[in-house]
Amino acid sequence: MARRVTQLELVTTQGVAGHLVRSSQFVMRYTLEASALPERAISLTMASRVEPYLSNRLPPVLAMNLPEGFLLDIVHERYAKTVNVKDEMNLLALTSTPTTGRVWAHGEQETVRPGQVSLKELLSAKGTEELFEDLVQRFALSTSLAGVMPKVAVAERGKLHTPGWIVKTGGPEFPGLAENEFICMSIAKAAGVEAPAFHLSDDRELFVIQRFDVREDGRYNGFEDMACLMGYPPERKYEGSFSNIALAIKNNVAPANRARDLERYFRQLTLSIALRNGDAHLKNWGITYSDPSVADQDATLSPAYDVVCTIPYRPKDVLALGFMGTKAWPARETIEQFGREHCGMAKPAHVIDEVIEAVHAFRPADKTPVWKSLHDVFSAGADSLRPSTQVSAFRAKRNSALVASKRNTPR
Repeated sequence: MARRVTQLELVTTQGVAGHLVRSSQFVMRYTLEASALPERAISLTMASRVEPYLSNRLPPVLAMNLPEGFLLDIVHERYAKTVNVKDEMNLLALTSTPTTGRVWAHGEQETVRPGQVSLKELLSAKGTEELFEDLVQRFALSTSLAGVMPKVAVAERGKLHTPGWIVKTGGPEFPGLAENEFICMSIAKAAGVEAPAFHLSDDRELFVIQRFDVREDGRYNGFEDMACLMGYPPERKYEGSFSNIALAIKNNVAPANRARDLERYFRQLTLSIALRNGDAHLKNWGITYSDPSVADQDATLSPAYDVVCTIPYRPKDVLALGFMGTKAWPARETIEQFGREHCGMAKPAHVIDEVIEAVHAFRPADKTPVWKSLHDVFSAGADSLRPSTQVSAFRAKRNSALVASKRNTPR
């Protein structure tokens, strides 16, 4: 008979927080010591207190990092004979480790030492498909990562054992995804969007990005994605709207960071629209902080991550969340309205123009097939952000060029 986990100890970077017990409901109770220590709170939405927290689902801050897709398949393959991994309490017990992040559950995990690799060798290795498979087999269960795409966390050799890098690939289902993300993140950086360090392997099959929640001492800062802050389980990541995210930023970042972070959010959102990123859902935005006791001083919008162009894989893709009442790609006037009404910006047009310029100015070192498949999408996306009169002029000019090209084509 499959095991059923009923109790887990919850630990934070600042020390033991309490216990999660499963009975007729999930009961999260802080220890007596932790109940008087605000820094031991497991979430910005679950302050330390004597009274327990009751819920019918796993608390969002604990569900936030549960493996999905590719990594969930690995867990299922390894444990399905003895444990019901579709049960989220069991899954948490198996996959939450001290390297998950600031909060983790002490349960029945295997002791898997975080993998250490040479970043230089990883990026230059030949046969990265085999290398990635080896990393997955050795280290996939050393830390829990959300997201459906193939990925694994590793530590850089010679440095702290904390997994500070995430290695990702698209696999056969999403060819070129690693290069796609590298290009999109490169444009984001050029457009003034804050981003962690990132690299593309020489064979363009692996995208490697630095974790932004790792502290210099190897421990973790707090991070909570927007689904978590809104009280949603991971499967509800496509519910809600971008205005909901703006409100969550206002409510959760430090007051001193509010105006700056709303502008950062607007810039990144505008860029996602230009790049036709149809997967910018609630879990692809988040808040970082040292610990809950000082969040009112340092909580801030996290750097950008998981920015990709989805059109090559879903030609008719739309926005992941509602934008001013629709999921259709918005026109400039609507984006400006959003910036004024939800981000408090006096001059959103200035940011939009900078994004347009950055997208059109970007050129990769090599014009690969992936770049060629993205270039026209980016150009059209950026041009759609111009004032409506300019958009009409650009379309007329483009159509005229196409007609002329057809006339001059030998038959």
